[in-house]
Amino acid sequence: MTELMSDTRVGIVGEPTDSVESAVESAGATPVVGEDVRPVAFTIAVGGAGIRSVLPSIASPVLPVGLDWRGLESLPVDALPSILPTLCAAFGTDSTTESSSLSASQLTVTQPVLRATCGDCLGYALGDVTLIAGEPARISEFTVVAGDGSSGRQITSVRADGIVVATPVGSHGYAHDAGGPLLGLETNVASIVPIGPFSTAPEHWVVDLSAISLTVDRDEPAVELLVDGTLAGTVPATETVTLSAVDTIETIGIQGGLERL
Repeated sequence: MTELMSDTRVGIVGEPTDSVESAVESAGATPVVGEDVRPVAFTIAVGGAGIRSVLPSIASPVLPVGLDWRGLESLPVDALPSILPTLCAAFGTDSTTESSSLSASQLTVTQPVLRATCGDCLGYALGDVTLIAGEPARISEFTVVAGDGSSGRQITSVRADGIVVATPVGSHGYAHDAGGPLLGLETNVASIVPIGPFSTAPEHWVVDLSAISLTVDRDEPAVELLVDGTLAGTVPATETVTLSAVDTIETIGIQGGLERL
């Protein structure tokens, strides 16, 4: 049996939040919607807007809810009433537990956050960063360099519709659909996968996440920069998009915790 103290606070970001607030209150905790300087036991991020709002960093572990991302465990909203008492017991600093099968350390996974910069463009990605021709069936050309400064090494120059750089989470999505490998969580590497390459033997690469740069080598067509599927801007020819792992967040996964028992 678990007794929750009244000051167990659970953050909520994203939309909509009414049913999530009700579920938190039913679990005996206090919902905190939006930004608040006081600490919370963990934060519920609702949908893509919720995940984007916690990047590049957040002090509390994050529970993804209502998010359709392969590679990132997410709960449906209607599962919250049954699971929140367990999470409050595991993460609440003011809770007392007579018997508990799950601990906070078993439930969390460290996820790297990528920063993408190019001119005035700035974005943060938990899953992937993509450069893609803005017109259908138009090929561009990209140079990829892994490493920073004097340690940087050109690994390819490829003609393709686009190119995607995926974190371990993102490697399960668009990058995998384009032929890339699945990466283990917490490996701190990225997969680099051409999209629709002008080659009969396309290659993909696995490199360290510390520093990656992508340069657009052709004047046309226009190339769009997408960060976790959201348009961040247009990249002109000869411009370079610089990627680096700048921070991490902790995500909560119920199934992953059960598998680690």
